[in-house]
Amino acid sequence: MARNPFLLGFLLVFCIAIAEAEYIKYKDPKQALNSRIKDLLSRMTLQEKIGQMVQIDRSVASPEVMKKHFIGSILRGVVNVPPQKDSAETWINMVNDLQKGSLSTRLGIPLIFGIDAVHGHNNQQSFLTMLALELPGKDPELVKRIGAATALEVRATGIPYVFAPCIAVTKINCIYLVIDMNTSQFMLALNFVCRDPRWGRCYESYSEDPKIVQAMSEIIPGLQGEIPANSEKGVPFVAGNQKVAACAKHFVGDGGTMKGINENNTVINKHGLLSIYMPGYYDSIIKGVATIMVSYSSWNGVKMHANRDLITGFLKNTLRFRGFVISDWEGIDRITSPPHANYSYSIQAGISAGIDMGSCEEISSASKERHADNIGYQCGGWTMEWQGVSGNNFTEGTTILTAIKNTVNPKTEVVYKENPDADFVKLNSFSYAIVVVGEHPYAETVGDSLNLTIPDPGPSTITNVCGAVKCVVIILSGRPVVIQPFVPLIDALVAAWLPGTEGQGVADVLFGDCGFTGKLSRTWFKTVDQLPMNEMARTPIFLMGLLLSCFFIAIAEAEHIRYKDPKQPLNTRIKDLLSRMTLEEKIGQMVQIDRSVASSEVMKKYFIGSILSGGGSVPAQRASPEAWINMVNDFQKGSLSTRLGIPMIYGIDAVHGHNNVYKATIFPHNIGLGATRQVCRDPRWGRCYESYSEDHKIVQAMTEIIPGLQGELPANSRKGIPFVGGNKKVAACAKHYVGDGGTTRGINENNTVINRHGLLSIHMPGYYDSIIKGVATIMVSYSSWNGVKMHANRDLVTGFLKNTLHFRGFVISDWEGIDRITSPPHANYSYSIQAGVNAGIDMVMIPYNYTEFIDGLTSLVKNGIIPMSRIDDAVKRILRVKFVMGLFEEPLADRSLVDQLGSKEHRELAREAVRRSLVLLKNGKSADELLLPLPKKASKILVAGSHADNLGYQCGGWTIEWQGLSGNNLTEGTTILSAIKNTVDPKTKVVYKENPDADFVKSNDFSYAIVVVGEHPYAETFGDSLNLTIPDPGPSAITNVCGSVKCVVIVISGRPVVIQPYVPLMDALVAAWLPGTEGQGVADVLFGDFGFTGKLSRTWFKTVDQLPMNVGDAHYDPLFPFGYGLTTTPANSN
Repeated sequence: MARNPFLLGFLLVFCIAIAEAEYIKYKDPKQALNSRIKDLLSRMTLQEKIGQMVQIDRSVASPEVMKKHFIGSILRGVVNVPPQKDSAETWINMVNDLQKGSLSTRLGIPLIFGIDAVHGHNNQQSFLTMLALELPGKDPELVKRIGAATALEVRATGIPYVFAPCIAVTKINCIYLVIDMNTSQFMLALNFVCRDPRWGRCYESYSEDPKIVQAMSEIIPGLQGEIPANSEKGVPFVAGNQKVAACAKHFVGDGGTMKGINENNTVINKHGLLSIYMPGYYDSIIKGVATIMVSYSSWNGVKMHANRDLITGFLKNTLRFRGFVISDWEGIDRITSPPHANYSYSIQAGISAGIDMGSCEEISSASKERHADNIGYQCGGWTMEWQGVSGNNFTEGTTILTAIKNTVNPKTEVVYKENPDADFVKLNSFSYAIVVVGEHPYAETVGDSLNLTIPDPGPSTITNVCGAVKCVVIILSGRPVVIQPFVPLIDALVAAWLPGTEGQGVADVLFGDCGFTGKLSRTWFKTVDQLPMNEMARTPIFLMGLLLSCFFIAIAEAEHIRYKDPKQPLNTRIKDLLSRMTLEEKIGQMVQIDRSVASSEVMKKYFIGSILSGGGSVPAQRASPEAWINMVNDFQKGSLSTRLGIPMIYGIDAVHGHNNVYKATIFPHNIGLGATRQVCRDPRWGRCYESYSEDHKIVQAMTEIIPGLQGELPANSRKGIPFVGGNKKVAACAKHYVGDGGTTRGINENNTVINRHGLLSIHMPGYYDSIIKGVATIMVSYSSWNGVKMHANRDLVTGFLKNTLHFRGFVISDWEGIDRITSPPHANYSYSIQAGVNAGIDMVMIPYNYTEFIDGLTSLVKNGIIPMSRIDDAVKRILRVKFVMGLFEEPLADRSLVDQLGSKEHRELAREAVRRSLVLLKNGKSADELLLPLPKKASKILVAGSHADNLGYQCGGWTIEWQGLSGNNLTEGTTILSAIKNTVDPKTKVVYKENPDADFVKSNDFSYAIVVVGEHPYAETFGDSLNLTIPDPGPSAITNVCGSVKCVVIVISGRPVVIQPYVPLMDALVAAWLPGTEGQGVADVLFGDFGFTGKLSRTWFKTVDQLPMNVGDAHYDPLFPFGYGLTTTPANSN
């Protein structure tokens, strides 16, 4: 079809015209508000949306930053200004420059510039604090006028948004500066009720009475303008460029925290919260407040910044607030303790709770000086700087001293002395004295006080002056302070609170130009011991509380021994102890930490449930059994000193004997015995030697190690209940659940791809038998099953292991196992905790950053993300194991067992295990030329190879250190070379050369040679291998020796390795696996004292290209098949 270029051009222009017509919709003030919002939102990218949710400090803002990151708001905390004593023009220029950056973005969304204007534009001009404004009898209209004046002063500096007022009951009103969409300014309003004057923010509150706080919400129309009569409830309103957006804060209850500690917990029922702390917010929303700031505090243990029920459920849904909710400065960071410990979780919890915009601040401190002539002390905190300042040079204003001089008769001599002594006062014949004392400036937590005393020299000034002359004392403070001891000395006492820059107002009333009319907005206590004390408090309530407390304590004491009584049924003991535990104590039991970060103090403080020694984590190099016992007992004493005295479990990797401990007996690794339950299906896997076999039947049979470790299960035992038979037995851990021996290409921590039938029939049977035999614990695998991380697999951990198999011991993670749920590890630790614990992991091997885990899990529980029932299930299981281990009866180590370490009996057992683990793969180049057993008597024999005289190589990984060691000094034992020398006839000369050349071998006329080669030590991922070759000089040693003299090759390895190219050269071949410390067991069989009886527990491949290859596979074509092994008879039986 022919194309019409004119038509195409017309359509293009037409489409562009439509686009242009639509583009201005959200910028058109004639459009309905919701239409503008909807249109703009539809055009925004995720990056632009997230940028709008961000509020940054002025110090890090620039036009470039605003443009690049689409920042929604800037704040100027009280410590961060343009040049000191800056003009309004300077402020306007700064705000406008930043705004131009925002307007230059694709959609041109303006920023909001916000500022703390908590008692006027307190970075420029200060009104008296909210505590002084919220007095009964004061006209709320005055507050409205202050709000209007503050709005004008804030707008004068180019700012449209203020962080005020504070709506806390007894927490001071703060002013919040807010930028509207046409200019860039903002303001702040405070709505909190201060219920305890020890709180460092009490002066920011209007009163302890919610009615006064409600009345003082009139500051909002002053700041924002009168809301039109037809306005929809909850929709914010700002009336033009002479008004600012306000912020009611801090939502909700921060004025009632325990002991008045800032950012602490407010303990009160919902009725109390709604009736005392919420009314100011009702009125603020009705008056169209633009924004609401969330409190740092908690309500009944739940951080307000993470409280979805109150922020979204109540504030947004019930009260229908339609402005935006903003965090306090770094408020979401403080969801965790310590702050910023798990920032990913904090973001998740804060945003999900309903916070719309995030914020932060800086810190500065004030110096401490006199009050009568100090504008800084008159103004208090939140003045020019966060903590306030001292002196008279930071802004304009009138000190009380100057006001007095301005007011008295010109002939009246005014003498000022900061702290006169009594003699000075008496000698000067003063008509009267005015003493001005009080608190030094402070803000927030810095102002928390448990004594509320007037700082020195205030008390001595009152005593010296008022004891010598008639006096009036003026108290400058943000709250009631201790004054009772001085009242009898005083002729008149005035609470001036924190009056701000206009000290002349004090003189106006003091000298009678205006009358005193103010009333206390909060109770003035006698002593701090009475606190908290508010109008509605009644003594009988506390007496009744004390009586009930004593009654219940008496009952508790009578019941205290139930869980400690071994005669009680197991479930009774568990239930009784669990009922007594706090959340903190329960979570502590779920924590396992490494020995290196443990101490008796840590055990006591955090109620830690378990300590482990990973590979190489020891009290000291070559530590004795006594050193180990002392260390373990010291840790245990810390646990026993806790309130409930719950003993800890000390765990250690003892995968082939007590392999971390010097002089311990090191048995052959499981590959040679074939306690872990994994079925190794691919020898490229670096943990193959930890598996008994590729055949689940062998793995099942080898679960007999569990009764050896734990003791024989009593005949009447219930399936799934763990059992440990006394202090000569230990709790075992079957690992790694499940399928880690079948990962793709044998890569450690990789994915096992297999259907459910295959998983249950190949990899699961070892766990069936372990549970039947009463295994105490099961460790989860790092690997995944069909893409799902086992540490997060609720179906297999809870659904199958716990519910179907009825396992009643506890499930433990691997080392940092929950961290690895995400990739990269620890990328989202909060999610990892949630996924791991909800999957069914009961104890987490952390092992170092335990406080991060404790804080994260505590927060997840308190916010309902992890149910308490899951915590209780985990702790029940942990306590069950501790009870069956007898730890409550005998928590400390038994020193009588120290001689068992490396005992002769155990070494003989290890030697037997070596003999029985050896597999003879070749014996002679023909049936008529058998080489083994070797003759002990010969003129001269050669021993070659890197592994012949290396105890570390014999033992492999997980020996003294995680990855194992090289050499003969790591522990006690017998190398294969030493064993050979011990076995042959004394007249037989044994020559050892690690890698001899062929000429050396030929020229020495050896009767035969023994070549010992193999893998170097490794553990876990470090052992993953795609080639499985014998490391140099192993291949050359085989070639040089076996090409020149009769030889037997002994392979030391944790799995089959590439050997096919060398087999034709050999006369005999022995798979010795990783035999451990007792190398004499190799010589026992080699020289015929015992016969070869071992069979391959896994297939020996020809080439790695065949892998994975297991018995029964269609492509099965091995070098030596599963179950293969030649036998010999002992030489003395011939």
